Amino acid sequence: MAELSIIISILAALLTGGFLMIFIESQKVAGSVTDRFHFIMNPFLRSFSSYVRFISSFKTCFTFKVTKDSDYIKRLKDDVEKVAGLGGKSIISGQDYPADYFTAKELNSICKTINNIWYLIDGNQSYIDKHLEFDSRHAEMFSQYAKDYLEGISPKYKGIPLTKDMLAKVSGDFFVDVYQPIQDVLFEYEFWQKKEKGFKILILATIVFTLLTMMLILLLNCYIPMWVYKALCVICCGLLILGLFKLIKIENLSKKIMR
Repeated sequence: MAELSIIISILAALLTGGFLMIFIESQKVAGSVTDRFHFIMNPFLRSFSSYVRFISSFKTCFTFKVTKDSDYIKRLKDDVEKVAGLGGKSIISGQDYPADYFTAKELNSICKTINNIWYLIDGNQSYIDKHLEFDSRHAEMFSQYAKDYLEGISPKYKGIPLTKDMLAKVSGDFFVDVYQPIQDVLFEYEFWQKKEKGFKILILATIVFTLLTMMLILLLNCYIPMWVYKALCVICCGLLILGLFKLIKIENLSKKIMR
């Protein structure tokens, strides 16, 4: 009975001290990483939301002359429509896209489409000029809305007139100046979340295992050999050490990402 009392004391200490301390410390690390993620992504998504709203508003000034042999202009039209659709959702909701709305792959795909708008126009300017008409009167009529969205992307667009070449210029600038500096952030955050999820599963499984061990001691102490309880206690201690090791790893990872 004395040995059982020692084992129970050890298990109780693991639960109330060890695992609780690990869980609290991991929450601090998670809070720090999440704060840093939102600090970086929220300004980007404000610019992103303003950009897609601008495209949604500005595309009404263009007429795409799509013919049977004009795959080039059709690709441009499809890309603009895809981005404009996101802008329409943002305008209807009246809110910027939140930081957790897109996965890293989704956002990367969208921003590649944005860059493709610039590439298609800049790569074959003479062809685009023949197949893309711009209504300057319509642009002037709705200029205030588009200009407000432009300023939301970057202050450098303040006072710039709406011309045909703004479709390519703003798209190229957004990809290079706004997206590329943060393009790895969401991938790093998702990688960290995956590691943190594995850590949490380990800690929760360890807590459950420890509780089950204590229940065995309470209910079946007369039927199970003492060496089994000792072995279970050693395993619980080993899992605590493994949890500490995993905590150190995700803490070190949190210091390396999103710098």
